[in-house]
Amino acid sequence: MTHDRNEEFRQTMLLAFLGFASTLSTAVVFPNIGSFVRDRFVLSDTAASLFAVSYLVPHVVFAFIWGAVADRSGRKRELLVLGYTATAIFHFALPFVDNYPLLLLLRFGEGAMSVLGFSLVMALAVDVARKGHYGRVMGTLGGAIALGTTLAFPLGGAIGARSMVLLCSIGAVILLACAALAYRYIDPQAGGRARSLRDALLVLRERPALSIPYAFTFIDRFTVGFFAVTFPLYAATAFGLNAAESGRLLAGYLLPFSLLTMPMGRVVDRIGGIRLLLIGSLLYGVAVMLVGYVPVSGLLPLMIVCGVLASIMYAPTLWLAASGAPADMRTSAMGGFNAAGSIGFALGPIAGAVISDAFGYAASFLAAGITEVLCVAILFPLLRRVTRVSGAPITEQIAS
Repeated sequence: MTHDRNEEFRQTMLLAFLGFASTLSTAVVFPNIGSFVRDRFVLSDTAASLFAVSYLVPHVVFAFIWGAVADRSGRKRELLVLGYTATAIFHFALPFVDNYPLLLLLRFGEGAMSVLGFSLVMALAVDVARKGHYGRVMGTLGGAIALGTTLAFPLGGAIGARSMVLLCSIGAVILLACAALAYRYIDPQAGGRARSLRDALLVLRERPALSIPYAFTFIDRFTVGFFAVTFPLYAATAFGLNAAESGRLLAGYLLPFSLLTMPMGRVVDRIGGIRLLLIGSLLYGVAVMLVGYVPVSGLLPLMIVCGVLASIMYAPTLWLAASGAPADMRTSAMGGFNAAGSIGFALGPIAGAVISDAFGYAASFLAAGITEVLCVAILFPLLRRVTRVSGAPITEQIAS
């Protein structure tokens, strides 16, 4: 038992570091969309948001494809190394392109390869977790990924303001280091194999209850898309803040989110996560509605509140997805989870830009918060029905 516990800890820390480092390296360009994309190519907010969308759309498509390939082949370590290496190449090339359509194409390629790493790391974490530890293992991984995003905004804004070539070069080196660590320390036999490629692609048919965490992560990431892209543009336009200053405000949201996700995962293991998910999502939606209405002095406290509430709802969502992932289709299941989140993250900047252009920034954050509240209202009856089936724990029901 002690050996199992120690091995779980070691593998969890390795996967958490890979998730942290790869997220940090790819997210550093987001706080620079204003200067690196919109101002350089003289674009509207809507057109500039396509830079984020071009990275996220392939996450949707390739999350299922890579997940099915990994589950069917069983070659998870080799695919993880491939994903990190290819992502590094695309990322390094970004600042050397002075044609916007070509820049979008490069970012699309980076997105297509980076989702391979995200899905595999999540699937391997589910493999590592012992029964009753899904919350703490997935909470640790989720917190590490969130911490990578947290640090990416202030660091990306500060370094990108000096040199985008330096910023993307550092990111590429980090990704290559991830590839080396994965090759050295990931077990070549890690994870199982799906029955067929078709079965892996149709994981939702096998586990329809996975639609619950998929729906929540879709809406959660939809609102995060507003913060990642619309918020820096809002901060620059309404308050004259530069990328580094808006990055520090976003860190106020992301730091408590990343630091609290891991302990919240342990809480979920002990008491269950349904109530936490519903209450956290509802209060988070209300807080997001207020972003466009507070003065600049009130933004940091509000962002901290949003971050705390985000951790309360994110850990249970990861717990539900991990609990429902079939043993022989885990990469596909977690790939679907990532795809649902990526759809939301891709639509968030578009919706934020369109609403902002038409009605103003306050209206865009109001709309984002309303979608979170509506998600709770729509899924609450379904969750109540699921938790009443035979009195069984939700983790057993979602796997049935």
